[in-house]
Amino acid sequence: MELTKKQIQFIDHRLENDGVKYWDIRIEMLDHIVTDVESILKPKNTECQFKEIVQEAFVSMGWKENFNGSSFEKQNKEGWKNVGKKYRKEYFLEVRNFFKKPKNLIVFILSLLLLFVLSQNVSNSAFLKINFIIFLLPALLFLWEYIMIHKKKLGNSIHKNYGLHYMSFSFLILNVFFQFMGNNDFLPIPTTYHKTIIFTIVPLHLVLSISGFQVYKKAIKRVETMRNNLLS
Repeated sequence: MELTKKQIQFIDHRLENDGVKYWDIRIEMLDHIVTDVESILKPKNTECQFKEIVQEAFVSMGWKENFNGSSFEKQNKEGWKNVGKKYRKEYFLEVRNFFKKPKNLIVFILSLLLLFVLSQNVSNSAFLKINFIIFLLPALLFLWEYIMIHKKKLGNSIHKNYGLHYMSFSFLILNVFFQFMGNNDFLPIPTTYHKTIIFTIVPLHLVLSISGFQVYKKAIKRVETMRNNLLS
């Protein structure tokens, strides 16, 4: 028996209340539970019997009572861990694919040559400031994308969150080097090492930022496709 919209919403709300907070994980579980319930439910079943059948379907999916009230907490964690593995793999593949393209390799080598020429013609302090500005440029794109995606109101999506994470990952990790090369009394890096560090982290940051942005675009495309399918 095919479920009504109200009955599907009831199951969806139960999943959310039982710890499945990401809607894109929830719809996968919802699809399984709806299929199970539809295979058992009969037209003559009462609302009480419908809820009992739903409960049985929840138990078969791994529903368990616990003190936190998050009965699908384990399944929720497994869901976002599996999605996390997927995006981690995609991120490293994007980095690898960057260096497999001849055009990217040429640009990468030219960037290193430009950095070298620049380092020979400006002071250490000026070189550090210029590269910090270069380092910040991808962050402006990330900020713009964050604002735009917030306006789309995609909700609490695990795919969206991982996309944003990998888009900003390089900046969050590598900016610490600039902090230590600046006015840092706790763990200052001697100026003699500044250029070597910059030659390493700035090109790496740009490659990782481009790769992270590609992962982000794929993630948002997935979210928008799922949302459109729900609304259709």
